[in-house]
This record gives sequence, structure tokens and C-alpha cells, in this order.
Amino acid sequence: MNRESKIFGRWKKGKSVFVTLLLSFMIVFMVPVMIGSFVYIKIEDMMVRNAYGSNSVLLEQLKYVVNSRTQEVDFLMRQIAFHPKQQLLMQQGKSVTDEYAFIEFMKELTRYKAYNTFIEDMYVYFGKTDTILTPTMKTDAHMFFHHIYKYHDMSFEDYRTNMLLGNHNKMYMHTVVSTSNQKAENMIVFMQSLPFGELNRRAGSLVIHINEEEIRNLVKEVEGLHQGSIYVLNKDKELLIGPENSPIPYNQIKGMISSGQGELLTTVGQEELYISYTTSQENGWTYLSVFPKSIVLKQVHQVKAWSLVAITICMLFGIFLCVYLTRRHYSPIRELVAIIAQGRTKHTVKPDNELKLIQETMRSLFGKEHELENKLAHQLPMIRSHFFSRLIRGQVDTSTISEQDMEVMKLRFPHDWFTTMIIEIDESNRFMKADSEREWLLLRFIVMNLSNELLGSNGYVFEEEKNRIVVLFNLSRETAEGRQLIETFGASLLEIMKERFKTALSMGISSAYEGIGSVTKCYDEAMLALSYKIIRGSEEILYFEEVRTKEPVFYRFPKDLEIQLTNYTKHGDDQNAMRLLNSLYELNFSQNQLSPLMGKWFFLDLQTILLKLMEALRIDYSQISNWHMDPNQVWTESGTTEQAFERIKATYVEVCGLIKEDKTDHGELLYRKINGLIEKDYGDNNLGLAMIAEQLDLNPIYISSFYKKHSGENITDTITRIRMTHAKRLLAEGLTVQEVALRVGYASNIVLTKVFKKCEGITPGKYREQLGNMKES
Repeated sequence: MNRESKIFGRWKKGKSVFVTLLLSFMIVFMVPVMIGSFVYIKIEDMMVRNAYGSNSVLLEQLKYVVNSRTQEVDFLMRQIAFHPKQQLLMQQGKSVTDEYAFIEFMKELTRYKAYNTFIEDMYVYFGKTDTILTPTMKTDAHMFFHHIYKYHDMSFEDYRTNMLLGNHNKMYMHTVVSTSNQKAENMIVFMQSLPFGELNRRAGSLVIHINEEEIRNLVKEVEGLHQGSIYVLNKDKELLIGPENSPIPYNQIKGMISSGQGELLTTVGQEELYISYTTSQENGWTYLSVFPKSIVLKQVHQVKAWSLVAITICMLFGIFLCVYLTRRHYSPIRELVAIIAQGRTKHTVKPDNELKLIQETMRSLFGKEHELENKLAHQLPMIRSHFFSRLIRGQVDTSTISEQDMEVMKLRFPHDWFTTMIIEIDESNRFMKADSEREWLLLRFIVMNLSNELLGSNGYVFEEEKNRIVVLFNLSRETAEGRQLIETFGASLLEIMKERFKTALSMGISSAYEGIGSVTKCYDEAMLALSYKIIRGSEEILYFEEVRTKEPVFYRFPKDLEIQLTNYTKHGDDQNAMRLLNSLYELNFSQNQLSPLMGKWFFLDLQTILLKLMEALRIDYSQISNWHMDPNQVWTESGTTEQAFERIKATYVEVCGLIKEDKTDHGELLYRKINGLIEKDYGDNNLGLAMIAEQLDLNPIYISSFYKKHSGENITDTITRIRMTHAKRLLAEGLTVQEVALRVGYASNIVLTKVFKKCEGITPGKYREQLGNMKES
């Protein structure tokens, strides 16, 4: 306690570290405390925003689910509204032929209802005949209202005027309906005036019943996730679905909302309510979520109370922790100052000025270290040269070299690949006069300095013999960029020494190898390359890859395989093209081990085939995603032969795809043209394969084969089927057999009777007789 008082007293004069550390920890500690206090103040707004957000998500989920069901109703309405039989019955009055048409349309309604489990029932009202048609019955409006479906709070006149003949466009409403067994059920009723889209010429309507429980079950799934109430309103803001026994009347709420989506806070009675709502663009329904403010604030108060307790505990613990950490971090500093004060013989700063004492001591220590480094730097070139001489001759165990060894010699190899260049001074008579040691020393100094400037940080230069200098390149890997670096280095050094210093040089360059242990191999290869100077002459850059002998291997690409590949590609057969390409690759690269040069020519040959095909078929190059106008680019941009091959295969697949797509589009257009001609000229007695081929200017045999392959039936069968369809329609309209025959393209009723019986199994007269019996029944 006495010691800390003394320290605190020294800090009051600006000299102690203890209180500085304490204040630093306190400032760091206060940052989260301030943030926590800000969150504590804003927590109520955050909880309200969170409540709004979660309810909006629930409403969007409900809207999405309900929309998917109402879309089924909308799709069913469109099927019925645009059904030809419905439109025909809606336009015509009551006639002898209508009864059969009503029966046929009832079958359609039954089929539609079977595929729509969401609806309870549906019916179509035909105003001209005062007829209501359901999937199971046909009756009039009076009978239907009083004995089938009785709508509560609605008279028959209101029912007929407002529902059956009213102006409705995808209108939903809620009502209570009593069925024939006197059972009252809550229904959502969908109404659509017919004909669809002609509101000023209403001739009837479509009415669909949806059991309220179907939608209420969807609402309950969402309503159970929060403690509020869900309301569903139609596009006129009338209630469709609401909570059972809700104490909140929705009439007081609906006037506060608008279209779209939003949120608000309002008071109903003595209670404040949060309201979130959203409106569907599909059916115009509005979905409201209403929940009391007291529920949200209850959670807010709980969170606030716990937050206040947590902040208080954190502050007390934080103050204790700041003091503890300050004492702990200050102890080493105090001990360090004591050691320095005891060990120094003289110092310009008083011991109680702790920071300055430490700074002065460190400067003194670093100064001595720099003196040692400077002495070592004078000997560094000799140390490096000796290390490199032993390394290139294999006299260094590279497995034992550590990072500390490299650091002592100031050597740094950031990459794993190495290449060696040996520079030999061939002729320097115009630079050296007496061939003395001093002149050789000066010449080697010039070559080494130029080499270091050109090399930069990509390696090291050292002397080996009187007229020989070694350059060790350190590369990222054996790449074209590294090769270019070496070539540029060699060419520049040759030019400078020849032009400025009248000295001729020769250079031998090895291959690139991975690992510092490969430097010996690099040196041996460079020496071998340099030995070819006697054949190639001086002032040359000699590469080991160029001087070593190797038997040339030519690629194999038989003419018949080239023709097959061309034909497969021309016909868009990508599978066989890929199979053939894989076989060629296996033949050349897996068995023969082509050289890079031969591989390049092989790929150029494959690209030439594609180029010829694209020119012949007039395929735009811009349609091919990976096409390069420079064929060499495929080779240079690929890391391996496999990658280059995959790129060429991808180009073949794209070309095949474009060819197949072009053929498919042409075939579909021709198929539609043939069907259009048959539908237009089915009444022409001369209609047949020859007439269609003549109009399309194509070969009849090709037309017949194409149509059979595309549709699955002959053109003659298609013509007969279409003629029979129109013949049955005309017979139903009351035309004679002779008139029908002439209208559908037959010369006489005898031919029509023969064909009709073959296709339908009965004669035209018998078919019309059956139609009459069905209408009478």
C-alpha cells in the first residue's frame, strides 16, 4: 500500500505508468458499457420494430399461401368463362338442340370440380334461359334458391338481381348458406359476370362456393404463432375471415388502412393496438394482424429489467477487472525498470521516469547490434560466394538448411523453383590491355553489377572462376513468364557488354527445377548447354532443352477419322463427336507421348476442322462462348494438354448444339405449316400429299416421311381425322349428308358414308339419329 502510494505520487508529476494503464483499461471498458446503455434506451423501439417485422413476415406467408389457393379459383373461372360450350349456351336462347349441349357442359363442370378440391360447389347461371347448371343438376333460379342453396339475409329478388345478374369482376364475399338438408354453413362466395370482360353486356354469371373452414385453417396456422388476431378483407374492405369471439370490431379498424402494406398504432376502446397489414395484388385481399401493445411492452419491461441488472453487474466486475489487469501488467514494467536501474553504470534519465529509461536503454542496445551487423555486412559477399560455390557442387546438405541460416547470410528465396545461368567471358581484348588481375577484377565487377541491376529481386549473382560468373534465378514455377524473364536478362546483358564494354559473353541456361536441392542439377545442365559454344559459336544464349537430343514423334490423325468427325459435327451428333475426340486424344497423348510442339499442331488441326464447318454452315463466331480467333490462344492459356483438350471439346459441343437447335426450329416451323394447310383446305376435294408438297415446294416423299416421324401418323390419316371432326359438327347443325360431304372435301355422300363408317363405326345418318335421341332424353 505504501509502495503504490509512492507510485501514485510520482504519477501526479507525470512520470508513472500505473495510472496511465488504469485509465486505458477504464476507457476500453466504458465503450461496451456505453453501447449497452444505448441499447437499453433503444430496446423498446427495437422490440416494437421486431414485433412489426415478425408479424409482417407472417402476413406475407399467409398471403402467399392463400394466393396459391385463390389462383386455383381464378384458373377454374377462366376455364369455364372461355369454354366454347358455355359461350355458345350463354349467347343462344332456348332451342331444341340446347338440352344436349347442357348435358355435355355439365360433364365438363363435373370434371373441373373433380380436379379442384379447394371449392365446395359451383354453378353457372344462363340469363336468357333462366337456367342454373351445376356439376350434378340443371334447374331454374327460383327452384335453386328456395330448395338447393338458401342465402341468409338475402331475398330471391336480391339474389337474382345482385348475384346472378350483378356486375362482378372476381368478387369475393362472406355469407351463410343453407343447403337442401337445412344445414347452415359459412361460405366464401366467388362471383364473376359472364361473358368475361364484357361488364356492359351481362348475360349470366359464374358462382363458386368455398368452405370458410378451408381458408380459416390456413389463417389458424399463422394466427397460432402470435398472441394477436388475423383479419382477412376482400378488395372492398369487407370482412371475409375474422377471429371467432374477437373483442375488437374490425369496422373500427378498416377505415385506418389503405392499399399496399404498412403498420400503425391506434386506440380502440381503452386498449392500444399495434396493426400490421398487407394487400395482395393477386386477389385484392387485405390481411391484418392486430395485437395489443401491452403484450409487447410486457416483454420489453422484462428485457429492460434484466438488461439493467446485467449492466450493473458488468460495471462492478469491469472496475474490479481493470484494477486487476493494471496491477498485473504494471508488475513486469516495474521489475524491468529495477533491473535496468541496477545494471546500468550511467544514465541521463532518472530511474523514476520509467518510460524514458526503457527507451534510452533500448536505443543503446540496438546501436550495438547495428555495429555488429555492419561488420558482418563487409564479410557478407565472401560468405555468400563460398556458400553458393559449395551449393552448386553438391557439397551442402540442403535438408539441414534452416531459415536462421538463410537469415544470417541475408538470403531469401520466396519461390520454390530454380534455374541456373553460367556467364562466360569470351573476348575482352578491346577492354583489357594487359590482361592483368586488376583488369579481370574490374571486368567481373562490371558484369556482376549489371547482372544485379537486371536481376532485381529474382535471384543472386556470384563469382565462380576468373572468367565465369553464375546467376541463380528464383522463380514462382516453370512458366512462360519466368522463361521470358531469363531471356530478357540474357539479351540485355549481352547487348550492354558488347556495345559499352566491347566484351563478348556466352551463356548456358538450365531447365527449371523445384527445391533448393536441385541447384546442383541446374548447374550441371547449364554447364552442358555452355559446352555447345564450340559448335554454335560465342555470343550465344544456349538452353539445355534445345541442345539435348530427342527423337521427334508425329501425331496421328487418319483421314477417315477426320471425315467421321466432320460428319458427326455437321449433323449435331455431339455424343459420337466426343467419343471420337476422346479416342484421338488417347491415341496421341496416352500412347505416343507427343511433344508440346506436335501437340500444338494436333490441336490446331482440330480447330481447323471447326473453322471450316463454321464457315460452311455460316455460324457466327460470336455465338461460341470460348472461341478464339487466334488458335494459339487455346494452347497458351491452358496449363495442361488435358485443359486445352477440354476447351476444344467444349467448343465442339457448342457448335453441335447450335446445329441441332437450327434443325429443330426448322422442323417445328414446317410441321406447323403442314397442319395449317390441312386445317385451311380440308374442304378441298384435291387436298392430299401431292397438293401440300406442291404448295410447300418440297418433295412429297420427304413431306410424308417428315410428317410421320414428327406427328406419329400419316398425312392422309390426319386429313381424314380433321374432316370427320368437321363432318360431325355439321351433322349436329342439321345439314344433309350430301351438303356435309361437299363441305368437308368429298365428291358425294357415298364416299363420305364409307369413310365415316370406317372411322366412327356407324353411318352419318345413324350418327344424326343418335344425336336426336340424346337431345329428346
